[in-house]
Amino acid sequence: MNNYSKIRDLYIPSKMTEVRMEGMFDDAIRRVIDSLFLKLDTDALVSWFKERSDPFAAGEFFGKILRAAANLCAYTGDSRLKEMIDGMVRKILKTRDPDGCISTVKREAQPNGTNGSDLWERKYVLLGLYEYFENFGPSLDKENDVLEAMISLAEYTAFQIGEGPGKTKITDTGWAFCGIESSSILEPVMKLYLVCGNKNLFEFGKYIVDSGACSRENIFKAALSGKSPYKIGSNGNPKESIAKAYEMMSCFEGLLEYYRATGKASALEATKHFIGRILEEEITYLGSGGADAPYNLGPGKGEQWNRTYYEQTNPDIELAMETCVTVTCIKLLFKAYLITGDVSYVDKIELSLYNALIGALSPDGGYFEYFPKFNGTRGYFDNFSYLVGSMKLSCCTANGPMGLAVIPKLSVTRAPAKRNTYCLNLFIQETYKDECGTEFKVETQYPYNGDVSVKILKTPADGISLAFRIPSFAKSYTASETVKEDKGYAIIEKIFSPGDILRFSLNYGPEAHYSPVSVNPLAKKSVLYTYGPTVLALDRSFDPKHFDKTCGKPIENYRVNKGFKDMIKDPFTVTVNGSKLIPYYAAGRSFDELTEFKTWFKTDKV
Repeated sequence: MNNYSKIRDLYIPSKMTEVRMEGMFDDAIRRVIDSLFLKLDTDALVSWFKERSDPFAAGEFFGKILRAAANLCAYTGDSRLKEMIDGMVRKILKTRDPDGCISTVKREAQPNGTNGSDLWERKYVLLGLYEYFENFGPSLDKENDVLEAMISLAEYTAFQIGEGPGKTKITDTGWAFCGIESSSILEPVMKLYLVCGNKNLFEFGKYIVDSGACSRENIFKAALSGKSPYKIGSNGNPKESIAKAYEMMSCFEGLLEYYRATGKASALEATKHFIGRILEEEITYLGSGGADAPYNLGPGKGEQWNRTYYEQTNPDIELAMETCVTVTCIKLLFKAYLITGDVSYVDKIELSLYNALIGALSPDGGYFEYFPKFNGTRGYFDNFSYLVGSMKLSCCTANGPMGLAVIPKLSVTRAPAKRNTYCLNLFIQETYKDECGTEFKVETQYPYNGDVSVKILKTPADGISLAFRIPSFAKSYTASETVKEDKGYAIIEKIFSPGDILRFSLNYGPEAHYSPVSVNPLAKKSVLYTYGPTVLALDRSFDPKHFDKTCGKPIENYRVNKGFKDMIKDPFTVTVNGSKLIPYYAAGRSFDELTEFKTWFKTDKV
């Protein structure tokens, strides 16, 4: 749909309708639909817009729910969910003014409102409507033109924001982060421009980029210079820090869309530098980041960049790794992979998916844990939530499903510059079928083991190539056909016939990782174990005998069990040095002390 893009992505994601998964991720999606989406009071979600009641950030919930639900509806084809999201679109469009305004704030208090969240909420309205548009088309019916509604809302916002008489600088808006939160509206504005070519939207997006998205410091130039994320926007006072992880990443999502529209190399380079820094300094072994210590102590407790990778075992940290950060990191890396072709980003996405994201999802699918932990128990603490009808809805529970929505799109991608090449990025039991005449079935028990088989069901006359991602944790791999390695993929090129079966097998085992050096001398000397893409955990309910006795040490011996029945309820186990460990995503499932778990173990080894 990007008719006005100057940049051709190196990889094309699957459409939600092309992939049918089996197993843990598909189950998670369906649980979220039944236990979260279909239980929400959508009238309550829209009420803040209808009443213009000017709450703090409550308008984000509508857009977060709609954007994920639209994608997961397209994936499942669930008619109940389609009826719900159609109703959501009709209801939100009924609240708009003739000039396109959709807001929770009365006109005289715009574009900031009492609490400063007006533009942040409009961003999510635009993102929600955009995902509906992308999956189901530009209009719901004659009375509900989704594309026109988005354009008019974005133009209305552009009329209010900028330089000159009667306008408000975007860096003068927001509630705590000097314009960073509001400037993240760049993403839907540029997405819309790429679809419709509206010059007003382009100029609005350019204005946001030129503003630097922050009154303290141009965050894009800071990233381009190689500045550490935790230092961006600092004024020297830790209690006034504005290095809010989630909102800052959202701005760089928008900068990548700006790069697509302009081809401006500095936009891409700034984003790559920023991503490189957060992966090096912030993203933990669970695949998320941000914390409440030791450097930045400002607004959004537990949600600011704090060199979290290095501080994973720092006892000063109480809250860390917000699920909103997990999801936004997944989305940013996914977009960067499509644009740059850097498959190492997929390794990091996979880490987030199997650990921080699925690990945060409650057993019934109705809740995402706000701050996942390395050690302890799971719980229902919320930093920010609202009562939506009778349901308490946190920002992370509203946001979490969008992380799930990336999985079908990423599991198989296509490389347009390479003839009919299909890339298997996530090794999931699934069937892929597209309009080009390609159909195949993937069978695997990954991550229990690295064996993957692909049965060809149909191919176009000129054939296809299959490219298997080679994860960074794989010690080696084997394939049933001759492969050619290229940029992180093992590519099989031949003329396939229906019924052909290709086999690809990754060789990996458990690995020990020792805690990075923290600034706090009291940080524990600890070891954490991984197996493939999963962090391993000792859960009291699985191995009570060793729970209070296990100490971390180099891996002397291990055994991986066979015959698991359910990835979460009855997961595979990896017995390391006599202690029975399970994947992090399966640990702590009762959300109480019965399933206390550990991932970091004390060790004498530095």
